[in-house]
Amino acid sequence: MSDFEEKVIEVLKKKRVLKMIVSEIAVDPELRHFLLQSLLPNVATKDDIRELRRELRSEILANRNSINMLLNEIHQARHEIISYVEGRISDLDKRIDALDKRIDALDKRISLLQWLMILMLSLMMFVLARVITI
Repeated sequence: MSDFEEKVIEVLKKKRVLKMIVSEIAVDPELRHFLLQSLLPNVATKDDIRELRRELRSEILANRNSINMLLNEIHQARHEIISYVEGRISDLDKRIDALDKRIDALDKRISLLQWLMILMLSLMMFVLARVITI
């Protein structure tokens, strides 16, 4: 930076000079117009804001629709999983019932074998008792 630029910056840093510049801009219509023209490209108009609102609303609606589609997919997947699990539980219940029937049949056969063994032992004791008394 040159010495002149540094001195200009130093002078502009003083509030008194800035106040004088601002008051001159406020009074002079040509300077005011120049300042406003340089600022206007950076200012949002009502139309800009309306357009932005429209864009935001459409994006929100699109996001809402996407979320709803994902929720529907989640509910569908959940329903499929529940149906699958319920089917598997039903199959397991049937297998358990079949096993219960087989166990009951085995219990009956064991009871019959116990009864037959008692009968055989009783007969053997009867026969032994007869043999011993003869």
